Amino acid sequence: MLRGLFNEPRRKDQGALKEANDSIRQYIQLLGSLPVKERNQQERRYMIWSGSLFRSLDEFEQSHYAAVRFGSRVRSRYLDEMSEEEQDDYHRHLYFYNNAIIRLFAILDKLGQFMNERFRLKTEEIKSRFSYFTVLRNMHQNRLYIELEEQLYGLKVKYKEPVERLRTQRNLEIHTISADLLDDLLKAAEAKQEYDERIKTEDVEQHLQDLAKGCEMTYQAVNFVFTYIFKLSQSSGRYPAVVTES
Repeated sequence: MLRGLFNEPRRKDQGALKEANDSIRQYIQLLGSLPVKERNQQERRYMIWSGSLFRSLDEFEQSHYAAVRFGSRVRSRYLDEMSEEEQDDYHRHLYFYNNAIIRLFAILDKLGQFMNERFRLKTEEIKSRFSYFTVLRNMHQNRLYIELEEQLYGLKVKYKEPVERLRTQRNLEIHTISADLLDDLLKAAEAKQEYDERIKTEDVEQHLQDLAKGCEMTYQAVNFVFTYIFKLSQSSGRYPAVVTES
């Protein structure tokens, strides 16, 4: 969709995105292969949930792509050095970058909710409002679904630093900035000797490096979860309403 802004053809899925999408399609096809009379309400619920994740990945990738394209047009380090056209591209980059990171964590949390219900992890007993990372911590501490947990925990460790930076930026976008947070931001800027009367642009290159890593982690996490469920369901001989480890 957004590639039309750049007069480019539709995306052809490849790499980690393709693997994530293929794993969801495989899962939905498996559910759809059951006779309608044999599908219970829970299985129909999971089909809708999976389709929603599929669409969310598409929208996330498009926001990432647009952030990259507009970010590639930004050359100046200060706003007062920019032409009006470059300022527009800079603000478009920020729009799609922030949109992408909000979508990233929304996808992870949707995946966490799905996992919690699918595997009956009961994370809500630990924390009533929980995130993907709360679900993962529950799995890790209680050694639940060990094969999948180790894959997902490995991703968390591998991408910890860029994802933490993305999460901080997401929090700045969706939460009220407290006095303490403002003080922390000022101290960080002063430590880097970045305090300047002129308005410096955000670090677009760092933005895009972190966002690319966040994309990799998200696509791989989705792929691991849906591939794991498919494997378990195949070994059971029939797709169960709730997957359990053998």
